[in-house]
Amino acid sequence: MAGLLTQTTARHYVDLLQSLLDRDDHINKGENDDESLAEFKDGTIGTKLKGKIYDSSVTIVLLSPNMKDPVVAEEDQWIPWEISWSLRELNREGRTSGTNAILAVALPDAQGKYDYAVIQGTCPQCNSTSWQTYSFFQIIAKNMFNRKEPRLFACAGHSVGTSPHLGNDHSYIYPMKWDDFVQNISTHIDIACAMQNDLDSYELVKVP
Repeated sequence: MAGLLTQTTARHYVDLLQSLLDRDDHINKGENDDESLAEFKDGTIGTKLKGKIYDSSVTIVLLSPNMKDPVVAEEDQWIPWEISWSLRELNREGRTSGTNAILAVALPDAQGKYDYAVIQGTCPQCNSTSWQTYSFFQIIAKNMFNRKEPRLFACAGHSVGTSPHLGNDHSYIYPMKWDDFVQNISTHIDIACAMQNDLDSYELVKVP
């Protein structure tokens, strides 16, 4: 299904994701087409984001090659703030909403490739993948591979300090490719929620 959408915009993936979440009985609080936050002032954006995130427990971030505006500071773009509010405990009317589970789903580029986000099989010894965190917003990159006591695989093909991580719980912001995510959305959400229940195991960076 994803291959049919590689020539379209991220908005098309948002619409498809909303329909998939509805199909799997997940409650969706994402933006509709007429709800883009891009035109709002900073204070209004914060208010709207906090309102959406407060009653949610999972945040899904769609990664794309052009998600960042290179001429605008990251703290002046709304996606880092959406992630920031998702990582915090939010208080509202005497009630507290805990830190959200967060999934980062990489979309294919116009050629149907994911190289901007993840490179498969970078090591001939263990065939491990390499997430290109330098291309993401810093608040995403700093909350990936941030387990306090990482589980590493000792691979002869890796230099000291670059051993691949084992398991699915190496990153609080849990990354995956779109093609993998849509194969079993509920399973991936469950994995992210398991990490949400183990917050003390992660070094969280909550400010863009």
